[in-house]
Amino acid sequence: MISLFLHPTRQLISAVLGNESPRQMAWGFTIGMVLGMVPKGNLIAISLAVLLCALRVNKPAGLLAVAIFSALSPLCDPITHKLGASVLYSESLVPYFAWLYDQPLGPFIGFHNTVTLGSLMLALYVSYPCYYGSYKVFEKFGPVIHRWALRYRLGRALAGAQFAARLGR
Repeated sequence: MISLFLHPTRQLISAVLGNESPRQMAWGFTIGMVLGMVPKGNLIAISLAVLLCALRVNKPAGLLAVAIFSALSPLCDPITHKLGASVLYSESLVPYFAWLYDQPLGPFIGFHNTVTLGSLMLALYVSYPCYYGSYKVFEKFGPVIHRWALRYRLGRALAGAQFAARLGR
């Protein structure tokens, strides 16, 4: 039972202590941010989840971003609704969205929903600043957290260092 609660903590510590670069952690966080901003239950969210799992990025950082931005994204719904409505009801794009909706998987994509379209557009717009900022944070604080966690016995245990030392004997 206790391992159920320690497993996510151990994954996060091992992600920080692992040999993954700040670039991989930043990409995982950025993809997780986009996935967290988009409402779930459509083909866009499923595709982003598959992308997060399929690419060589830091998955715990991505899942942390999904949790954070899934909690914050309902606060942006009025903005994303206006943004999505302005694009969805644009005179030049209405025939394209009507054609897309008539396709076999069209209703499952989610582009007919103003909040989904607006959230995707906002998340893609914010993705580069999110990547750049998270890259700088992981680059600066990754080694500091690494040294701090290895200093304590609990950090070494969560990172699996004791288990690896036992295997080496």
